[in-house]
Amino acid sequence: MIQGFLVALVAALVYMESRIGGQHMLDRPIIIGPLVGVILGDPVTGLMVGGSLELVWMGLVGIGTSTPPDVVVGSALATALAIKTGATYETTLALAIPISLLAQVGAIGVCILNTVFAHRADACAEKGDYRGVEISNWMGSALYFIFKFSMVFIGFMIGSDLITKLVSNIPEIIQKGLGQSGNLLPALGVAMLIQMTWDKKFGAFLFLGFALAAFLNVSTIGAAIFGVVFAVLYFMLSGNMGHTATVNSDESEEL
Repeated sequence: MIQGFLVALVAALVYMESRIGGQHMLDRPIIIGPLVGVILGDPVTGLMVGGSLELVWMGLVGIGTSTPPDVVVGSALATALAIKTGATYETTLALAIPISLLAQVGAIGVCILNTVFAHRADACAEKGDYRGVEISNWMGSALYFIFKFSMVFIGFMIGSDLITKLVSNIPEIIQKGLGQSGNLLPALGVAMLIQMTWDKKFGAFLFLGFALAAFLNVSTIGAAIFGVVFAVLYFMLSGNMGHTATVNSDESEEL
């Protein structure tokens, strides 16, 4: 129970940081996974699951009234269940998507309930009760905290046994299918991100990185180093370096 409490507390706190502390990206799977892993004594699995989920959800952004899948709840529970049940992280990765979608429905309900506090804040503002406006805002944030905490804690407490039984009863052929689909999810996430950020001007660098990894067996760190080198060369050869030097020289002469 203590572990469940700590996992739920960490998930709720990192989420609240993004709402009231500024967006420092602490509520991402790559952060939540290792934190949950440390609490449960297996940071390696936490990092593996968190990193895989980050690839799936890295391009996920809630814009306007859209409510994306609940990354915080999905990441925390997927990591915790992977460690507690001993299931392969590929299988747990495939189960993380339904968990996040279920939590998404609850998040929509919280948004609807928060309209009560919004109307209360409007009423307080009309009366000049600025303290009431502040309290209304904090009440809305507290409702989000309670929701995230409750979802993760309840899922942790009742989910371990249920997921264990579910995994043990799944036929081997289906488990292999879940594993393969779990392997495809990160690729799908990267593909969605590329689709949003694709630029023909820099497309060659994408294929260069793919070639380095696929044909030359260059590691991720090695590909990143190559990327930095090519970026610097591109910047220098495109004439920007000379333009920057000219601008700095003109500014010095004006001084």
